[in-house]
Amino acid sequence: MTEKLPSPDRGRFRPTQDRDVRYVRAGTVVGRIYRAGGSHPASWYEFRHWGPTGARFDPHPEPEGPHPDHSVMYGAVAFPSGTGQVYPILKTCLAEVYRDRGEVDLRRDDPHFVLMTFTRDLRLLDLADSDWLTRVGGNAAISSGDRAQSRAWAREISAAYFDEVDGVVYSPSNVPPARAVALWQWAEPAVAVQPLSNLSLAHPGLRPAVEQFAYELGLAVVR
Repeated sequence: MTEKLPSPDRGRFRPTQDRDVRYVRAGTVVGRIYRAGGSHPASWYEFRHWGPTGARFDPHPEPEGPHPDHSVMYGAVAFPSGTGQVYPILKTCLAEVYRDRGEVDLRRDDPHFVLMTFTRDLRLLDLADSDWLTRVGGNAAISSGDRAQSRAWAREISAAYFDEVDGVVYSPSNVPPARAVALWQWAEPAVAVQPLSNLSLAHPGLRPAVEQFAYELGLAVVR
């Protein structure tokens, strides 16, 4: 039987404890794939203020539209899982962006892979390796179940912990050993001025890794 995520009950939320939080320390590398072209091109540092979309941890209130006071950036970090496994950042990003489509299109919308850092420590609620979810009545379906329900949790977490956390770290449903992050509006001013690397997915320097990780994930590569 598939586990279902109940609705969030903010009355059960308590101030976060050290065991509930995972830090992205200043200077830690965060990676993401973004679309530099197409009908909605983005910049490497840009948080998305439009929402909520179909993404899992959008904190934006309904209805969908521009929300100047709410934003999100999804990415990946090389955090060890509970078993100590560290998943490559690029492989996590490929799985998150392309696994449901079944192929990595290197040309459509000009996809880029960026590695960036932040100028201060980011404090993230740990939905993967802490017991916070259990204590407040949730379960692992927050990372694998109905996305609309996960967004309801994101809105409640964002509202309840606006002065405590900058987003969440979670276990992606497509690659459970990996660790991904959803960073919210409070992290936006902390993006470093320059990226460590910002390359097209079609760049010759990335191609061997893209093709190897795509093969491991069962994804075709469209050149």
